[in-house]
Amino acid sequence: MIPNPFARFGICLPKAFFFVAVLVLAFAQPVKAQVKFTFGDRIPSFHGGYYIDGIPSIHFIDTGENRFQKAGRTFKQTIGGPAAWGKELAEIGLFPFQEPVIAGAAALGVGAIVANDHKITAFYQDKIEPAFDWFTPDYLFRPGPNAPEIVRGLAIEDQYILLGMGLTYAYGFAFNDERAQAAALLSAKAVTYSFITTQLVLKPIIGRMRPVPGLSSYSGTEADARARDYSTSPYLFGKAPGIQVTGRLGTAFPSYHYTQYFAIARVYSGVYDNSWIPYALAGVAAVSNIRGHNHWVSDMAAGAVVGTVIGQTVLNNYSERKGINMTVTPSISTKSVGAQFSMTF
Repeated sequence: MIPNPFARFGICLPKAFFFVAVLVLAFAQPVKAQVKFTFGDRIPSFHGGYYIDGIPSIHFIDTGENRFQKAGRTFKQTIGGPAAWGKELAEIGLFPFQEPVIAGAAALGVGAIVANDHKITAFYQDKIEPAFDWFTPDYLFRPGPNAPEIVRGLAIEDQYILLGMGLTYAYGFAFNDERAQAAALLSAKAVTYSFITTQLVLKPIIGRMRPVPGLSSYSGTEADARARDYSTSPYLFGKAPGIQVTGRLGTAFPSYHYTQYFAIARVYSGVYDNSWIPYALAGVAAVSNIRGHNHWVSDMAAGAVVGTVIGQTVLNNYSERKGINMTVTPSISTKSVGAQFSMTF
């Protein structure tokens, strides 16, 4: 057992870790896209410029197109084609090499949680999950036994997320709103990339076992836990038998749902120039059906990082296809602080 050097001061280490994590997430959330430049609101990129960025509102001005013309153009610019998909997936995979400082900092943070995952996850199961047991919405529809496996594997919150994206697009088409259409279509792409990245690539490679429910009070053996596709150890990796769409064995790291939540939140925050509402809704999705995920806390933290990378990559490439090119030069004097913009469409 790892000694707690803070015990003499009455500090519970798992609670302290969780409290610090909440503060970090609150203050280090991805920033909103802005028309105005302000200091301290972006994450510097290793290659110069900024990694976390968004789409200024000026890019969604009225173009005079009818709803069918705008819908067709927006679909083409958001979805792209095979070349764009390959480029985006490659950028997601190469992110640690393209942005080593950001990736390294994220890896250190997740690694610190992994090192203490047994205590942190036990605290999460004992204190956080019970607080949200009441918040489990019902299914919008229950897939029949003959439905495709991927449909039967949809979680409750997945159905609501898909409904929200669908309603966003329906609103965008009905009211000829390019911003709403772009948000929905880019989010659909982000969800697809989240599935590919986690379910088809990372989980089969990493193969981490999920934590046994009731970790702090579990009295069975590790063999008993393994028989149910769980583990009492946060250090059990390499146990995935291959790609599993709905299976549990070795599918803990990273959390697909947290990847999906943060990918969608990043897209909406960038398109709508708002961080608080998308991330608040991501938090609502995260605590709904909270016991249905069975993850180590580090799985969720890693999913948040991967999801943010996916969402930002989708935004970046959409900006390129849309022909957005903007440079911002800070202007500082003894009397004021401002910025000069250079923008091409």
